[in-house]
Amino acid sequence: MNVPWVTLRIVAWNELADSVRSRRVLVIVLLYLACALWGTKLFVDTLRVLEGELAQTLGLAEPKKAGGVTASLWQSESFRRTLKKLLGDEELVTHLLGAPPLALFYGWLALTFTPLLVMLTASTRIAEEVASGSARFVMFRTTRSLWCLGKFAGQALQIFGALLISAAGTWVLGLIHMQTFEPLAAMLHMLGYACKAWLYALPFLGVALAVSQWMSSPNLAVVVGLMVMFVMSLVRWIGRFAEGSDTAALWQTVALLTPSAYRHHLWWNDLSRLAPAVLLLGILTTAYLLAGHTRFGRRDL
Repeated sequence: MNVPWVTLRIVAWNELADSVRSRRVLVIVLLYLACALWGTKLFVDTLRVLEGELAQTLGLAEPKKAGGVTASLWQSESFRRTLKKLLGDEELVTHLLGAPPLALFYGWLALTFTPLLVMLTASTRIAEEVASGSARFVMFRTTRSLWCLGKFAGQALQIFGALLISAAGTWVLGLIHMQTFEPLAAMLHMLGYACKAWLYALPFLGVALAVSQWMSSPNLAVVVGLMVMFVMSLVRWIGRFAEGSDTAALWQTVALLTPSAYRHHLWWNDLSRLAPAVLLLGILTTAYLLAGHTRFGRRDL
């Protein structure tokens, strides 16, 4: 009974060890960290410029660090009304304004760019071993399904670690450059958003490995993976623009088969809203992996 789980653990560990040996895990971490640091630096610099312009208009001393004016604006009633008009949900606005501005920005950054990074780094993982012929030697020791699941687990662990490091980098920049920065509150919120971004990334990892199971060329797997991701985004946008039309129900139903349909719920901490979204993301992840395995399970290696 324990043999499959032991095998799964071994494959996942070998995936991690192989990434360390080949320095792939270092590339992944640097990609996530660079994206987070670049985005955070842009956010802080933009705040500094806007707050400097506002201070100059009001005849006040220009702040040395960003965030002082933003912290006051964050709690203002006029800003709350503006957000309500944009989001259409007062309860969500109240929830979001309870988070530090930089933490909220990090959450948006992680949820937006992590799927793309996953597709770029994970789409090759099975295809390259099939292309090199190394996959056939592994099949003497395990089943194809367990091998694919082990690959998934190993990649998921790498993504989780990279997200935590990117959150830490964002936190350090905030501590250095933000004037009104609450270290503990920001840390807790960023940790929460990193975990949510990881859960949101799992279906995209499922897509990446599904494509990798279909393709024999690693480069082609990346291209097809990005195309699938683009089609998912396109379906979601069409579903939004089709509201009120005769085909609205069809497009909105198709959109439910994409991870982005549940992204909105990940901003909540309320389990009644969060748990169903996580469950459905898990179902999508499983479905995507199975879609890939329908081909990989019977292909000639």
